[in-house]
Amino acid sequence: MTVRLARINYERHLRAWRLRLDPDATGDGDNAGDLIGFSGNIRDPDDELRVTMHLTGWGVRPEPDGWRDEDGTRVVPVSIG
Repeated sequence: MTVRLARINYERHLRAWRLRLDPDATGDGDNAGDLIGFSGNIRDPDDELRVTMHLTGWGVRPEPDGWRDEDGTRVVPVSIG
């Protein structure tokens, strides 16, 4: 069951890739973190693992093959893990 979206985008002013987890229906659980060492390619196994570990730490997991581009941001549906 998909409950939220996770987004990856590049923050030019920080020169860093950031992962953000949208809040849940109650407005709780808004999380963000730097993806240190992220190459920008979610199809790269190391990058995919890095992102999955962040999401797992936040208590959610990405939907298999769910990544898509949306307005210059990489987006994946997540579910409670």
